[in-house]
Amino acid sequence: PRMTHAKLEIHKGHEPNPLIQDTVANNKLRFYKYGESIVNYGAIAQTWEDPNVADPDTGLGGDNDPIDVLQLNSKPCRRGSVHRVRVLGALALVDSGETDWKLLVVNVDDVAEKDATKWRHIDEIPQTRIDEIRNWFKMYKTAEGKPENVYALDGKAVDPEHAMRVAKRTHQHWKDFVNGQAKCITSCHSQDCHGQDIPCWVGVDDGSDL
Repeated sequence: PRMTHAKLEIHKGHEPNPLIQDTVANNKLRFYKYGESIVNYGAIAQTWEDPNVADPDTGLGGDNDPIDVLQLNSKPCRRGSVHRVRVLGALALVDSGETDWKLLVVNVDDVAEKDATKWRHIDEIPQTRIDEIRNWFKMYKTAEGKPENVYALDGKAVDPEHAMRVAKRTHQHWKDFVNGQAKCITSCHSQDCHGQDIPCWVGVDDGSDL
């Protein structure tokens, strides 16, 4: 949620992919050292940024996670909640040499924030807000002693049509994965994977559209 410091992830190594706080050395819980989250930071289920497929915009493979969403509503969300969102655009972040798209979205059912729920295009988001987000995700790992992240496309935010193409592409990667058509990248011991040597995502359905 916005204005919090705990760094949580959809954990692929535990059934059924629960929301678990990240850990660092000695299994200490991970918190943002750079500052509190400036967005409601989530992901889209049934998407996967495939490490073995070069993204056409970055030229690099994905980060092996669902595609991230940065929800721009000012009200902090409830951790683990599910929202209907409208995709307004995206930033092509490159994190440690991996493609890590950040979709910029707004919760369309947030009746308390009438201006934001009317946004339909990247150009309607205040430029200062985009600049703040771009800089935060570029710099936040430096507080942990890591290098700055970088952006493809000269850091330019793409429009909603481009962003939706990215989302649908990662949804197709997910469908290829659950259908056993994606290249194996790690060992899986779950019965749900029918003995295939692929990453484990349990409890998924038949790959319905976004």
